[in-house]
Amino acid sequence: MTTTKKRSERGSALIEFALGFSLLWAIFAGIFQFGYAFYVYNVVLTSAANAAELGSRMTYDTANPSQFTTALTNMVLYGDTTAGTTPIVRGLSSSNVNVSVNALNSMPTDITITINNFTIDAVFTRFTFNGKPRVTAVYMGQVRCSTC
Repeated sequence: MTTTKKRSERGSALIEFALGFSLLWAIFAGIFQFGYAFYVYNVVLTSAANAAELGSRMTYDTANPSQFTTALTNMVLYGDTTAGTTPIVRGLSSSNVNVSVNALNSMPTDITITINNFTIDAVFTRFTFNGKPRVTAVYMGQVRCSTC
């Protein structure tokens, strides 16, 4: 090879590396964001499913239904029926959790837990889920009817 040809190719490896690295970095960042959002969604879905399963077996008091819904909201947020200090997922609050008890003649038939307006803050973007995840379980527990 002549010395003039070597001089004209000088620095081309650095430019190729910079272009290739930026493309690979963008692809890996996108994969990370999707994976993180999928992970957080799966944690919230599992938490809501566990709360719906617990709620389908809990005793429902017709005189105090707010105690029932509060316990299920805490189960979604903290993994326990009592309120904790740190939620399972960062950014999830009680305003995002909607517990709906569908009743027939004041007797519950099923329980639906829905997560509303929850935003997953990934590194480079945000994903907002409205009405998702949503879990419904048939009520099979006992009913305490103090008004009957």
